[in-house]
Amino acid sequence: MAIRGGTSLSAKMILTTTLLIVVTVVGSGVLNVMNIRRAFDESAKQQIEVFRAGREASGEFGTPLFARAVEQLLIDRGRDADILSLVRETVAQDTKEGPDGKKDYGLKLAYVLDFKQKMVAHCSEDARLDCKPGGREPGSHDPVGPAFGPLTVETWAQALDGWKAAAAARREALIKFDAAAAGARYRVFAFPVFNGVPATAAGAIPAEPPEARQGYVVLGYDLAPIDWFSAAAAEQKATASTRAALYTGAVGALFALIGTVLAVLQGLSISRPIKALAWRADQIARGDLAARVEITSSDEIGLLGENFNFMADQISILLEQTAEKARIEQELEVARTIQETLVPTSDPVDHGVLTFAGFYQPAAQTGGDWWTWSDLVGGKVLLVIGDVTGHGVPSAMITAAAKAACDVARYVYQDDVTVTGLLEIMNHAIFESAQRRFVMTCFASIVDPACRTITYANAGHNFPYLFRAGDGRGEFGSLMVRGNRLGDDRSSRYEAKTTELSPGDVLIWYTDGIVECENPTGEEYGEKRFRASVRRAAALDAGEMRDAIVGDAAAYFADTPRKDDITMIVGRIH
Repeated sequence: MAIRGGTSLSAKMILTTTLLIVVTVVGSGVLNVMNIRRAFDESAKQQIEVFRAGREASGEFGTPLFARAVEQLLIDRGRDADILSLVRETVAQDTKEGPDGKKDYGLKLAYVLDFKQKMVAHCSEDARLDCKPGGREPGSHDPVGPAFGPLTVETWAQALDGWKAAAAARREALIKFDAAAAGARYRVFAFPVFNGVPATAAGAIPAEPPEARQGYVVLGYDLAPIDWFSAAAAEQKATASTRAALYTGAVGALFALIGTVLAVLQGLSISRPIKALAWRADQIARGDLAARVEITSSDEIGLLGENFNFMADQISILLEQTAEKARIEQELEVARTIQETLVPTSDPVDHGVLTFAGFYQPAAQTGGDWWTWSDLVGGKVLLVIGDVTGHGVPSAMITAAAKAACDVARYVYQDDVTVTGLLEIMNHAIFESAQRRFVMTCFASIVDPACRTITYANAGHNFPYLFRAGDGRGEFGSLMVRGNRLGDDRSSRYEAKTTELSPGDVLIWYTDGIVECENPTGEEYGEKRFRASVRRAAALDAGEMRDAIVGDAAAYFADTPRKDDITMIVGRIH
């Protein structure tokens, strides 16, 4: 047999095995880093989308409401000081603290023009709040010009252009667009104020005003937090990528060393098993991670084959774990962003005559259930509970829109909102946000401790229970009123009813998750068991009653995964 020159097969095996290990580990490391970076990018994108959706909802609902607030002031004429005070208060109240001592100004620019397109009041906020009347002389109104800043001039010009385009396309009068000035970005909303007739884009354009036109409102919301999200995500991404690269390098070096030692030890006994091993290695190098070596001996070749199979298994596991970790991190990041501010704490709340405690448990990382409460004027208490179809991130985003609409309604009505007015505003918000792809059942209640009454309206939700102990076992009643689900029909209207309350009364608001979740045998908890649990705990305080009812349900469900979110509010009248 002729002796062939060149590098020996043993040396080739050593080099090939080492190179294979390095390439495989480096490839998995690169993929790991790429997945991590993609997860952070998608998380930042989700944060920005959630933030922009919140700003969009604030502008879409807040601008027409603000226009309605200044309408009578514009009609009365001569009330410039009141308009300026309202604009100043609106801008100032929307500022809150951001991360690292930064300020999230929220509404950063607001101005009101009269029916002749001249300035009435102007406020902008940066390091300080700068508000000034629309004219150099008391009662005078100057045209929009450089005196009010380049941003005002630019946004007013864009608003006029927007109304022209909207009029040509027969779109609504609310105009929205992005603007930038001095390195800051804004989401701007403009709306004409009409009296007695709906506002139109065509009526907003001419300098000579139509009879019904009373003026304009322009609101600019700060988009600076978007840059904060991007910067934080970039820093976290760089740190995680560096850590992953170092870990992959260490693991790769270890595997390379092991492979080289094994190859040297087997260099003198090269045979077909080694060729088979090289063939399998080539398959894995080509992307077939399911390829494994058939072990036919218990010597060093068999050991090498076993180690090779172990390495392939670990790479597959590492890839699966990396993908799963990226998905979970993305969903959890979005969940934290959405739900941190949506649901109150579980601590019992004492309002004298009324004490209540809430419970919220999503079926997944995020949920479509939601509840909230607020103080209203006259010592009244607003309690709202809702359930979006489905659960997870999309449903949680709808609850965010509902929470924003509820807060806007309370602000617009200065904490004197009615249950019907609240549901109509929330219905409009969810209809516009979800476009009927998602709907929400909701029950809104206002408890008046002074009168010992509860006024309520329903949007397709479960009827809350009213339990009165009385003599014997007591009796259950329901706060029964019907209405369309939120988001079903833009024009839905709701009916309010009022029920008198007595000391010792127990109120139970709940979503259908607690009665529809199942035990290990597949049997639902059901209304009967739920009422029996309420009856047993009816003598306890609100917090203890809630814990007892939840404990009964949890014992029934055992370890069965929940198929729906569970939300409940327990209230007691003293």
